[in-house]
Amino acid sequence: MKVLIFVGYLLIFIYIFLLIFVLGPLIKGKYNLETSRKFIHICLFFVWVLIDIFMKNTVHQFIVPIIFLILNILSYKYNIYKSVERIEKNHYGTIYFALAIFFVMFFVYLFPKYYICSGISIFCLTFGDGFASLIGSNFQSLKIYKDKTLNGFIACLFASFISLVVFNYFYNVNLTLMYIFLISMITSIFELVSNGLDNIFIVFMSMLVSCLLIYFNVAFFSISLFISIIIFLVVFYFRAIDYTGSLISMFMVFCYSFFGGSSALLFLLFEYFTIFIISFYKKVRFKINNKLEKKNYLQILVNGSIGTLFVIFYGIIGDLSLLIISLISISGAFIDSISSDIGVLTKKNTYDIVKFKKIPKGISGGVSFLGTMSSMIFAFIISLFMYLKFKFGFNYFIISFSLIFLQTIIDSVLGSLLQVKYYCSKCKKIVEKRVCCGLNSIKISGYNCVDNNLVNFISSVIIVFIAMVVYIN
Repeated sequence: MKVLIFVGYLLIFIYIFLLIFVLGPLIKGKYNLETSRKFIHICLFFVWVLIDIFMKNTVHQFIVPIIFLILNILSYKYNIYKSVERIEKNHYGTIYFALAIFFVMFFVYLFPKYYICSGISIFCLTFGDGFASLIGSNFQSLKIYKDKTLNGFIACLFASFISLVVFNYFYNVNLTLMYIFLISMITSIFELVSNGLDNIFIVFMSMLVSCLLIYFNVAFFSISLFISIIIFLVVFYFRAIDYTGSLISMFMVFCYSFFGGSSALLFLLFEYFTIFIISFYKKVRFKINNKLEKKNYLQILVNGSIGTLFVIFYGIIGDLSLLIISLISISGAFIDSISSDIGVLTKKNTYDIVKFKKIPKGISGGVSFLGTMSSMIFAFIISLFMYLKFKFGFNYFIISFSLIFLQTIIDSVLGSLLQVKYYCSKCKKIVEKRVCCGLNSIKISGYNCVDNNLVNFISSVIIVFIAMVVYIN
């Protein structure tokens, strides 16, 4: 055993030495530093193969990445690996790479049952991330997030898929093509993370997903994951939501599908695509902002976090009232968004129902006939769906309709009373941002700490609290 481990160490260090100090400089001289870095990055998959042959299920399987973690830190500081280190000293990719592998190999040392998933995650990291950067940096295409390109995304997907097909063949993991595709898609999605953190996210997420797919095989998991990935691609591709918000949306859709079932999923998808269609219609018909308004991660969290939490509770506990509260919560946020999106299409100013005066449309606290009627119609449709699906009494139908519609009213009241508003001296308009037209705006009302996101969250909490009082016995 000791001889095998010694041979393993010897082969690993010889292999790494040849990569970094022989092949790396040759490639760097012929091409460029980035190509050299990624060539080495891809070839590091073979280190896991050597660990599997000589050190499997021993402490040495995580001692090896600890050694390279220390060496990578020293190289980052003193530029030892000239064929690997970038010139700028603000990129910890090589350190994150070794750190991620250490955590994975330490985890599977503690839980040997999941050992094979460490190989899956490392193959995704080396091949997927490696080819993403290699193709993305040498073949320019549309940038989809920061320095990440569409070519890189596609390369990551194909490289991960092919490498896992080969891995599946040699290690007899019995991964289906659907499972391989799902793991590859997760790899590609999290490869979009920047600043070297993609090394950590790829390893952890591909490890998590592969463990769940192989060892737990929970009903509806793969379908829920597939649907959530599709939603991510749609909202991110059309720039409806920023990258982080798209990830959160993907998680929320997964939770509604996996924990809430098909009805909850259809419910959520109806709301997502209604908002998307309205936004697209505004772009095409009215050319608002000349592009779709992109929502950020904070808006997605505020509008969907409480509902997602309750649908998870429903999946664990099984109490139908928790699902109903979740749907009321997410619907209240949806109705408020619908009211705002449609309300701004009115040709007239909106009306502040607290201060009893007209205010410019688009300013929080204002309501319009068009926005109010649209929110009432959608609240009725949603409540009717819940009434027909869950077969509760007609009085609960009225309560659900009232609560869903009430959220947009509460939001308007809080927006009028609490939300901070400014006056821009340049464009002569009331605005909700501190800086407008390149100048500091003048505060005219509200509290500095209260913005639209906080107002939305407070109104959602109020509605959920009332719903809990009504529905939970």
